[in-house]
Amino acid sequence: MTEHKISKAFVRPDDTAVLTCPHCNKQKTILASSYIGYQHKLKVKCYCKQRFIVHLEFRRHVRKRTVLKGAYSNHSHKISSGNLIIQDISLSGMSFTSLDIENFKVGDEFSVDFTLNDEHRTKIKQDVIVRNIRLRLAGCEFERPEDVYGGPLGYYIAHVL
Repeated sequence: MTEHKISKAFVRPDDTAVLTCPHCNKQKTILASSYIGYQHKLKVKCYCKQRFIVHLEFRRHVRKRTVLKGAYSNHSHKISSGNLIIQDISLSGMSFTSLDIENFKVGDEFSVDFTLNDEHRTKIKQDVIVRNIRLRLAGCEFERPEDVYGGPLGYYIAHVL
């Protein structure tokens, strides 16, 4: 039985994705809009007869896994505040954990402050809106996303390991 390799394909703004065979590097462009909402992993059989799995990534921006400590102020509920740990971050949002997460609701508006672990220890302050809550993780969208890779957060996501 052939071992399935998993690769990732990013969906472009025109709703296409390029699938690249990890065995022979042949590429095929597909229309990804028919997979939105229900299927993100595709089993593919290449022209070279090898099989592999492709994960379609529909995110607008690359998401970087991280562990950054910070603080929040919740403006939606009697201005409560506390500490948080950012689990991943992109140009348009972030996910974080907090001991107070059971008090958060979708639609809450926060201010978050954190320091990047880059060489300049860049301080970031962003206003966010909670878009989803999963187990112990709050997914948030920045109210004013940074210009694409033009600022310190974009540089951090693209360059800092």
